[in-house]
Formats: sequence, C-alpha cells, structure tokens
Amino acid sequence: MRRSIDLDEKIISKNKIPLLYSEPTWIKLFGKAKNRNIQRAKEELIKLVSEEKRIDARCKELQREKLRAMKMILGISDSVNNENKPENVRLLDEYKNRIENINEELDELIFQLETMPRKIREANLKLLNATIEYGYRELNLREKILKESIEEIEVLRSRLKDLIKIKYDYEEWINETYRFFHGLLGSDTIEKIDEERLR
Repeated sequence: MRRSIDLDEKIISKNKIPLLYSEPTWIKLFGKAKNRNIQRAKEELIKLVSEEKRIDARCKELQREKLRAMKMILGISDSVNNENKPENVRLLDEYKNRIENINEELDELIFQLETMPRKIREANLKLLNATIEYGYRELNLREKILKESIEEIEVLRSRLKDLIKIKYDYEEWINETYRFFHGLLGSDTIEKIDEERLR
C-alpha cells in the first residue's frame, strides 16, 4: 500500500494551477475518470464556484436595490420637507428599514464571499491530490500494458517476417516449377495434368 500524496496548498498559488475541472487537458485526461475521489472533489469544487458566482450576483443585485432605495429616500425626504407631505414619513421609514436589511444581508454575503477563494483553493487542491493519486495508478497500469503490447508486436513482427519469407520462397518455387514443366511439356499438356492433379 503506497502512502497517499498530499500536496501543500502553496503549490496551487506557486505553480498558478487553474481550476482543474475547466482546464482542457485535465478534462481530456481525467474528466470522465470513473474514480469516486476525483468525482467527489470535482463536484465539490464546481458547487463552490457556482456558490461564489451566486453570492456575487446577489451582492450586485442588493447594491442596485440599495441605490434605488437611497434615491427613493432622497425623493421622499424632499417631498416631506419641501412639499409639505408628512404622510410620506411612513414611506421614508420603510425605505430606511429596507436599507438596514440590505446592509445586514450584504455584510453576511460579503463575509461569505471573502471566505470563498480559500475554500475554492482547498477544493481545487483536493481535486489535484485525487488526480495525482489516480493518474499515477493509471500511469503504472498503462505503462505495463504498453510494455506488454510492444513485446507482443515484436513477436508478431518476427512471425510476420518468417511468414513473408515462407510466402516468397513458396511462390518462387511454385512459379519456377510451372515454368520448368511448361518449358518441358508445353502448356496444353500441363493444363491436362493440372486438371487431373490439382483438384
């Protein structure tokens, strides 16, 4: 039993390792690998990247909503102060509450967003470790099969050489024999003998 490979997280940043599941060579070599560790690590990484995108999109949406609410507050404040519409004070409070709620949600999402790159790096490292484990097992297996295949090709090549020599020797003997018989007896006689002897 070989000890498992456990690469350091620094390797990811030092070697500028991309997100493996979207790297074309990784996809070609390992994308369809029937290996539970690779599949689990890949799914976890994809899920984290999707979650990061979802959180980022939600933050942008909340910031747009906050901007709209602030514009509404300015408009409502103007109507309360300058247009003498005190009935709009309740609306002003609603928008202030909405901004407070948006700020709370934004704080939570921004905190989550700040922790995502580390989680994604860790998941990518886990996928890299699983890929290396699987990759080296496959390398050993495939190198063994390749070696056996090359040996078998050499045996077949040698056998083919022997068969080609036999083919040429026999063809040459057959052709010379026919020429000799034809020369001695003529083609009519040889045709009659062929009919009797070669059935």
